[in-house]
Amino acid sequence: MDNSNRHNKPVRLPAKKKPEFDRWAVPLGAAISGGLVALALPNLIDVSGVLGIAKGGLIAVGATLAAYSVNRFAIDKGTELAARGFITAGLASVLSMAFVGVAFFVSTFAGLTLPDVEKLRLQEHGNAYVQFIGARNIKATEAGRTLPVVRSINRDLSAKAACEIRESCISERGNGGRGTVAKILEDLSGRADVITEQLEAGEIARQQTLVQLNKLVGEYQSVLGQSDKSIWQRRAELQEVDARINQLISNLDEAIPVSFLRAYANELEARIAIHDRPVATRRLNTLLAKHGQSLNAVLQTLETGNQTRPQFPPRTGVGDTFSYLTHFAPIALLTAGIELVWPICLWVYTLLFLLWNNHLVDPRRPDERAPSRPHSHRRRNRPGPERQGK
Repeated sequence: MDNSNRHNKPVRLPAKKKPEFDRWAVPLGAAISGGLVALALPNLIDVSGVLGIAKGGLIAVGATLAAYSVNRFAIDKGTELAARGFITAGLASVLSMAFVGVAFFVSTFAGLTLPDVEKLRLQEHGNAYVQFIGARNIKATEAGRTLPVVRSINRDLSAKAACEIRESCISERGNGGRGTVAKILEDLSGRADVITEQLEAGEIARQQTLVQLNKLVGEYQSVLGQSDKSIWQRRAELQEVDARINQLISNLDEAIPVSFLRAYANELEARIAIHDRPVATRRLNTLLAKHGQSLNAVLQTLETGNQTRPQFPPRTGVGDTFSYLTHFAPIALLTAGIELVWPICLWVYTLLFLLWNNHLVDPRRPDERAPSRPHSHRRRNRPGPERQGK
């Protein structure tokens, strides 16, 4: 009766086991990594057109498959072998997962941050140009301090030339006339007059050039801030603005003839010899050396500054993104955690779980587990004293 009732009970299928966490975590992690690679690829390679799309799709799919297969085998097989004491299998599993994770991290981080790094580098170039233009303007402004000195030299030489023509007050020979000393003084005074005109015109040109430079710097920042255009379109426009800024900086350098001033000061300090006129030679050289020293003293106080112009940065590469690693630290930590730390953590936790299961089966440490004794059955089958007596 009991047996019949037992057979009449409905048959129930065993409850389905819920999938283990690592069963869906590994494919999900590989899919996320593959998706990040797909988002990063357009910034790393050209994916325009049918061929470009196919190329990017194959890379993303292949990377996803590689991440899944390596992590899957490492967690399923590598942990089991490592738990049984095969150290080589454990090292191979961890190293393969680390290699795949690093490859994903490098490509993903570089691709996701490359446009932002390009924008930062262009911003830094614009700021460097602002500082450079400011330094060059200061230099030109300081060079303008030579204008009063040159005017003073011009007036004094003109006056001495007139005095020499009128009374021979420099040579002290004769009663005036346009002699050698007068001609030398008139020549040097004429050069000072030309330099004065150049300095006055250069100051006007400097101010006009500075106004144009400030407009171009503003245009540079305006183009850089056009978020409706890609950074690569903005880069092409910024190169054109950069070329115009370079040209105006050359005009700014030419506005103040510093090299011409130095040559004139050296000429004043150079000694002039007048044949058979020692007194006139000495007095003339003393006068000119004094003016040359005063002009050189002003020129030596000019701030030379950095003469190297900022070079327009080349297109950003993968290696350039890692120089801004601290700037994009949150993105770097997240991508490294998803693509490198997460799968390795799953491997470690799986290994620890297997080791714990082994411990539950035999709590003793491996070095305490004594080998089985193969001759123990002989003792049990050996006849006792009673059997021997019989």
